[in-house]
Amino acid sequence: MSTRTLSLFIPGQKSKRPASVSSSSSSTKSYSWSLDQLSLYTNRRASTQSSLSQGQDEKKKRRQAERLKQVSNRFNHILLLSLNDCSLGFYKIFDHIQRKIPKIVETKKKLQKSSEKVAIAILDIKDVRKNVCDIEQIDSFYNISKMIEQSLDIIQSKQ
Repeated sequence: MSTRTLSLFIPGQKSKRPASVSSSSSSTKSYSWSLDQLSLYTNRRASTQSSLSQGQDEKKKRRQAERLKQVSNRFNHILLLSLNDCSLGFYKIFDHIQRKIPKIVETKKKLQKSSEKVAIAILDIKDVRKNVCDIEQIDSFYNISKMIEQSLDIIQSKQ
């Protein structure tokens, strides 16, 4: 048995066929590699791919880091805006309280004073009404009223 190198056709590199593979014409060129060369080729290709993929991985990592930084910056900006809106809202509430509440308290005090005056006036009116009702029921006033009527009748009869 004779050992013969196995050759494979791999596109990409041109080389002469080994002497072990017969060809109809000696001037034609073909793609061929032995298995030993194939392992070297794959190792070389893997190393270039790994170096390319490492470069691409680093680019991806940088892009991801930049995007993450942009997202975090935008999130911080939105958070600060929302917090600022809250503090601005609290400031407006505080300002409203400082401006309006003293006026409201003063108006309430005036209203209470007016209510007290009205309550006193109502009590006075009730007392006067009661006194007037009591005056009508006094006997002496009734007698005086009768005497006035009689005197008016006497004056009219003389005329």
